[in-house]
Amino acid sequence: MSRERLGRDRACPPSRTDPPRADRDPARHTAATPLLRLWGVVAPRALGPATARSLRLVLGGIEPPFGRRHWDAVMRGDPAAMARVSITALRVGGPAGAGADAVASALLMRALAGDRTAPAILAGALRKLARLRPDDTHLPVLAEQWTAWSPRVPGPNPYDPGRHREAHA
Repeated sequence: MSRERLGRDRACPPSRTDPPRADRDPARHTAATPLLRLWGVVAPRALGPATARSLRLVLGGIEPPFGRRHWDAVMRGDPAAMARVSITALRVGGPAGAGADAVASALLMRALAGDRTAPAILAGALRKLARLRPDDTHLPVLAEQWTAWSPRVPGPNPYDPGRHREAHA
């Protein structure tokens, strides 16, 4: 274990409620890797709530690609933190960088949960990745699908009979 890593572990010891980290359970990290690559392979219409739940479990068990505080805010569902972390990560490391799969998977998770900003950022990342990999012809198509996609999150029923009634005393 490196000196930097050892110091960080001493400064921020894991609590008993923290999920196990990938570096402490290599099998978990290895098994999770394909799921973190869905964002660049699978069309949005093929994904659903089960995918979002699986991504949440996997993302909770990996080492955060950026600061723990920001990543925890992302995992709690803070849309502003998600936008800030993902845009910064994709600008600094690019869509093929070290933390890109984790950040894009978090975007995917938020998009499936109904966040309207996440699909736009995801589409931008896919366009950048398509410019880096011109032979992958599915990437621009996937980017367009994310641009046109709208979340399937149930909202209030506009035809609910009690919705427009005024309260009578």
